[in-house]
Amino acid sequence: MIDIDRINKTKLYWMFQGGGWTLFFILFTAVILYFIGFYWEIIGTYATTTVVGFTMTHLFRGYVIKKKNWAKYGIFKLVLMVGFSSILMGLLWSLIVIPISKLLFPLEIEQHREYNWFIEIILTSVNLSFTLLGWQLLYFVFQLFFNFRRSEVEKWKLEAAVKDAELIALKSQINPHFIFNSLNNIRSLVVENPERARDMITHLSGLLRYSVQFNNKEKVSLEYELEIVQNYLNLESIQFEDRLQYKLEIKPETLEMKIPPMAIQLLVENAIKHGIADLPGGGKIKIRSYLENDTMAVEVINTGQLKANTGGTGIGLKNASDRLKLLFGKLSDLKIENLDHQNVLAKFTIPINY
Repeated sequence: MIDIDRINKTKLYWMFQGGGWTLFFILFTAVILYFIGFYWEIIGTYATTTVVGFTMTHLFRGYVIKKKNWAKYGIFKLVLMVGFSSILMGLLWSLIVIPISKLLFPLEIEQHREYNWFIEIILTSVNLSFTLLGWQLLYFVFQLFFNFRRSEVEKWKLEAAVKDAELIALKSQINPHFIFNSLNNIRSLVVENPERARDMITHLSGLLRYSVQFNNKEKVSLEYELEIVQNYLNLESIQFEDRLQYKLEIKPETLEMKIPPMAIQLLVENAIKHGIADLPGGGKIKIRSYLENDTMAVEVINTGQLKANTGGTGIGLKNASDRLKLLFGKLSDLKIENLDHQNVLAKFTIPINY
């Protein structure tokens, strides 16, 4: 049994293309020879037919099906296109094969009877059209099979990425140090500023609830994610006091866009941990969202500089990048770089109509 997962898709195509047309030649030649007897001319005719069919289907796959991306069409339109192209190519195939066969492989038994070119072209076109129809049906069945397997693999990868994100979130947001620091800071506010202490408890409660519940969701709205990010920033602002400032520049039309949970949260945490926390004077974080061509862009800009030995990447950031690609495809991207000599930019994009 062939292990399809271990075979390159291109190699598998050539295996079926070559094997299928070889089988076509053997079966049809054997049937004709069985009924009318052995003639080398018949073998030559069907060899020509097979070579032309092999070449036409390969060119049709490369320059029509793949280049025009037929896989994107709905089933009704695809059926019409497959049917029409089979008839058109069947006619073209017969117009190529019949003259070559009559010129190079004339049969003696046909020379003594009345010959009608029109009828032979029609009959041959019909037969070859059915052959091409079968070829296309088999091709798209295999495409459907591969797409299904790919979607299953991506689903498994996404589930694994989400599970990894859960562990990272639980380690970073709900670790004892974070909770201890937050509660300790809130305790100091209870007498000094009771109203702010209550607000901080609300922020901590919301952050903990989100960190526990987000694993059941593949996507959340940008508005919801930003609400949690603000809870996190408000809690951290107690620890950093005047050393941490943040600003949101969010376009209203982006609020309902869907993003992976914890995507912005991880970028903000990274900005504080590897940027602002290392600066004696602290710094600023700016979170922006806006529409750019056919995508939504989200930026987290923080005071600081990327360290050359780390490249600004980590497990959490790689996980966020992987989840973006699994959910939104190659159109989505996450990059982190020095914006200038004072600031670091973390930016990801998400296609609008995905």
